[in-house]
Amino acid sequence: MDKKNNADMSVVFWHMAQAAIVLIVALIAFLGFELTVYLVWGESPYIIGRSIWLALSMSLLVGGINYYLVYSFSYRYFSRLTGGIEKVSGGEFNVRIDEDNSGPFLDVFRNFNKMTAELQNAHTLRNDFINSYSHELKTPVSSINGFAELLLEGNISEDERTRYLRIIRDESARLAYMADGTILQSKLDMQQIIDNKEPYSLDEQLRKCGIILAPKWNGKHITLSGELDEVIYNGNEQMMRHLWLNLIGNAVKYTPEHGEISISLTGWADCAVVKVTDSGIGMNAETAARIFEKYYQAETVGARQGLGLGLSIARGIVELCEGTIEVESQENKGSTFTVTLPNKKESKRHEKSTV
Repeated sequence: MDKKNNADMSVVFWHMAQAAIVLIVALIAFLGFELTVYLVWGESPYIIGRSIWLALSMSLLVGGINYYLVYSFSYRYFSRLTGGIEKVSGGEFNVRIDEDNSGPFLDVFRNFNKMTAELQNAHTLRNDFINSYSHELKTPVSSINGFAELLLEGNISEDERTRYLRIIRDESARLAYMADGTILQSKLDMQQIIDNKEPYSLDEQLRKCGIILAPKWNGKHITLSGELDEVIYNGNEQMMRHLWLNLIGNAVKYTPEHGEISISLTGWADCAVVKVTDSGIGMNAETAARIFEKYYQAETVGARQGLGLGLSIARGIVELCEGTIEVESQENKGSTFTVTLPNKKESKRHEKSTV
């Protein structure tokens, strides 16, 4: 007998057991009543026997009706649920139960469908991650191994040696970046609160992040400008630094040569708003709607140079800060990422300074 038949027989058994319990309880109650009548009024044994037979008949009738009702109205719903659970246990996460025909089990079926949808998403993300990570890992490892072997041969010029070492350095840095991104994403998935929070200058942090990325935007002859309010923000400085480097780095990455990037910071009494605007390639509405999804990579130039974790991590950091992150973009016209961070401490707002 297969698993489905075993599950069906198990449900039938419990329905029969329930009917039997109802029958026994009804019989005992009726017999108790008759015994009380006999002891108090002294009815004859003939009357008692007839009453027992009546009690037994009524108990069988009640038990049978109960079994029929439970089996007819509940069993079909239970069988759908157990069938769905069996498929999920076998790895089929695309199972859905019809909520329009759920009877009294609407909430159960709805929660089951939510669960399978989440499991399906997690399964898809895991597969995407494995495929992306294995592919992205193979390329730098192969490069490092190949150029290391060339260096070991020794029959190369000094210029070639320098070039090979730079390639090994860059590919090693790429591996480190991938590992750091994966670790940070896992940490954000498990983290509920931000530790090591302290007040610091948010405008100075943004200015330093722009300076750190100067070799990249200078190399593309990009004009970087900024209008920054003086804002004291209470947060984890290291985590926020990762956020700004990610957003500004993305702007540099997708902005062509001689383009423009602007950073603005506005401090209010209860929040701080940061905007990173670029004149880059932009994105369509479909891409903009999915850009913060984990492992999502748009089909654009340079998009396949990572794991698609950068903006997912950025969103995770912002949400952990109880803030919001939004994007407005048009193809070939650029994008604007807006981060709004609650800042309960009073923000200092003075004249704007420039980067």
